[in-house]
Amino acid sequence: MSKEVKEKQTVEEKIKKPVKGKPPRLYVKATFLGYRRGKSVQNENIVLVKIEGLNSKKEAHYYLGKRLVYIYKTKRGYKSIWGRIMSQHGNNGVVKARFSKNLPPKGIGSTLRVMLYPQRNNVVA
Repeated sequence: MSKEVKEKQTVEEKIKKPVKGKPPRLYVKATFLGYRRGKSVQNENIVLVKIEGLNSKKEAHYYLGKRLVYIYKTKRGYKSIWGRIMSQHGNNGVVKARFSKNLPPKGIGSTLRVMLYPQRNNVVA
């Protein structure tokens, strides 16, 4: 009888209970700064984005190719516009992104989500 009790205890110890709490966040917050522009012309199809915690050109290399999404509220719920980070812009961690549809100018200053997937394994620093 005591062997059975011990076996039950060891089996119960081996089974790990799921960790309670919030699931991990799979995105990083970013800010829509505006459109890529020159002195007198702006390109609405290329967007400048400042990613939270990104401060250098080298760090920006990790985010190239990552997807990002602009989520906005409508009368019937929420909608989203997906895009992809193309390249870096300047030396302070701002990146350029291209979206499936151009982002509305009303969204300048709003928050975007940069998804931490797809993950590239061949990242070179």
